[in-house]
Amino acid sequence: EAERIKQCKGRVHALKDEPHVPRVWLPNENSPGLAMTRAFGDFCLKDYGVIAVPEITHRQLTSRDQFIVLATDGVWEVLSNQEVVNIVSSAPSPAAAARIVVESAVSAWKRKFPTSKVDDCAVVCLYLNEEDNNGQPS
Repeated sequence: EAERIKQCKGRVHALKDEPHVPRVWLPNENSPGLAMTRAFGDFCLKDYGVIAVPEITHRQLTSRDQFIVLATDGVWEVLSNQEVVNIVSSAPSPAAAARIVVESAVSAWKRKFPTSKVDDCAVVCLYLNEEDNNGQPS
């Protein structure tokens, strides 16, 4: 991924306070600092190697799998996979799960990056069975 960005004249490096998060930057500007190399609608970096073609992996679902969460980068930048699982698992209803994840992400943004604008946070929770997480029919 990083090699593709560099071949397209983009830059990849992490911020000092987040050394574990490589980001994509314009060739001659310290912006935008996108924390992924594949994104829908990122027109600013599309000429510098950021692509919308998804990386696809397959995972066999099991009876233990309860839901799938689709979320924008604004959510994943501030909440871990486990934090999202915990939020969705404890949500009072499927209808509330996505809203609570978004609210948690927005709160985390304000706490972690108080001087930055909150990135877009959108979530879809897809439940894989006909009962919600409290054992009630959905």
